[in-house]
Amino acid sequence: MHSIPHGFDLNLLLVFDALYRHRSVSKAAEAIYLSPSAFSHALNRLRSVFDDPLFIRMGGKMAATKRAEEIAPIVSESLRNLSHHLFKSHEFDPSISDVELTIATTDYTAFCILPLLMKKLKGLAPNIKLKIVFRNMEASMQNLILGKVDLIVGYSEQEEMNSALIDVSPCFTDRYVVVAPKGLYQDITLDDYVQADHIKISAWNEHDGIIDESLKAQGVYRKISLELPNMMIAPYMMQSADLMITLPSKAVEILKEIHEIDVFSLPIAVPEYRVNIYSVECDKLKSPQAWLKNQILSIF
Repeated sequence: MHSIPHGFDLNLLLVFDALYRHRSVSKAAEAIYLSPSAFSHALNRLRSVFDDPLFIRMGGKMAATKRAEEIAPIVSESLRNLSHHLFKSHEFDPSISDVELTIATTDYTAFCILPLLMKKLKGLAPNIKLKIVFRNMEASMQNLILGKVDLIVGYSEQEEMNSALIDVSPCFTDRYVVVAPKGLYQDITLDDYVQADHIKISAWNEHDGIIDESLKAQGVYRKISLELPNMMIAPYMMQSADLMITLPSKAVEILKEIHEIDVFSLPIAVPEYRVNIYSVECDKLKSPQAWLKNQILSIF
């Protein structure tokens, strides 16, 4: 709550500040793009609000009264704060910026991108903070439009959420492979695949996914024994219950360095796994967002 009088025009503070700095009605009016007559009218309104003359002509200059001297530092500081926090456009310098940027993504995409991105940012922008959030695609798109998310990095395997407000930039493509516990299979046929117990990753929690849609088109179905929101626990579950999982190959190459697994070609034709960067339109991108988008694209 505040006690500013009802109807008080905050533009009058600009008039006060200009006259305090210039001590000349003509120069102060020119500084804030008012005519001398409009400035004089605004000054009279200020005098009425504060019940004080505020400035008196002496020796060819407008001398500040005691009351004006008391409020001048407060007015000046208030205008500086408003300018800095609400209106000033800061030039973005990644080498010194400490801005926080939020990326909505899936754990697979984060798994592929973040190690390389963080290594790059450490040298170029050591003080920038990244915040990674996991939301479904629809919520992520809404948050992107509302400015609550800076970028979305996610897959595109079925229909997009089309919006004239969203810019889509291809990031990389990948292919699906089948992952199974070490030594369980020598090869994987379609029969092996259909009869196995599967782990399914529902990262965006939105649809059946291209794997199940492709199987359905051939009149076959796989058995889902476990559905997970992300893939990080999947290798441990595979070993404990002889489960298999279908994943994009980039993530599997990393998993192979950590876990004892076998990797096979997927015994069914499916479209490539495509990862895009979603942002607001290019002409509406803020400098930090555009910079981060370019850094991610440059990795691939």
